[in-house]
Amino acid sequence: MLDSAVPIYPDARLAREIITGWAAAPQPAAIFDFNGTLSDDEPILFRIFSELFGEHLNWGLTQQDYDRHLLGHSDREIVEKALEISGAVGHDVDTLLELRKRRYRELVAGDNPIRAHTVRLVQLLAEHEVPMAIVTGAQRDDVEAVLSTSPVGELIRVVVAEEDVIRGKPDPEGFLSGAAHIGCAPEHIVVFEDSVPGVRGALAAGMRCVAVAVEPSDELLAVAPAVVDRLSADVVEHALPSLRGR
Repeated sequence: MLDSAVPIYPDARLAREIITGWAAAPQPAAIFDFNGTLSDDEPILFRIFSELFGEHLNWGLTQQDYDRHLLGHSDREIVEKALEISGAVGHDVDTLLELRKRRYRELVAGDNPIRAHTVRLVQLLAEHEVPMAIVTGAQRDDVEAVLSTSPVGELIRVVVAEEDVIRGKPDPEGFLSGAAHIGCAPEHIVVFEDSVPGVRGALAAGMRCVAVAVEPSDELLAVAPAVVDRLSADVVEHALPSLRGR
């Protein structure tokens, strides 16, 4: 009998098929989104932005506002969208970004948000010589602050951050840049994402994509080829024979 507390994902079979096809590619590679995907930090980000916008913009950001308007966009785009939505004037984007960066570093310092099951997935891919990169709308300082205290930091060397692109997700620019840095063809890459803009960007780049979400929104389900509830070794374990046989 199934445990009613365990989410049931209608796309679980599709995720397995996507990973199977990806592992059979001549040179399979993986790209990870950072916030909310590789790093389990979306609750941290919502807390930071809600406090920041409440204090400086007099805007009571709700979870629905965050999910609908801000999730998946770069940090700069989030602040710019918040200024537009709240109607606040006279605020400097860079100043707000610096306050947000400082608070983020404080909150992740004592509790690294890359969880053990995700670390194990990255280690497994590294053991099978799968090239990996991070493509994110986050600022590089945030990413490095987390990677510096996680085993993942020694395994994923390529990071395409907000500062490295002209156009953020859903534009495919960041994904194509990540592919170029690791020297892999887009069609041989699987992307793990948690947002609608991220999934759209990955697909526009010609890559396979699996969404990661505990409670996927209707919008995410509509665009994602498949969904898994978390990034863990069991996402790829069934395809390990193909990776070993390369």
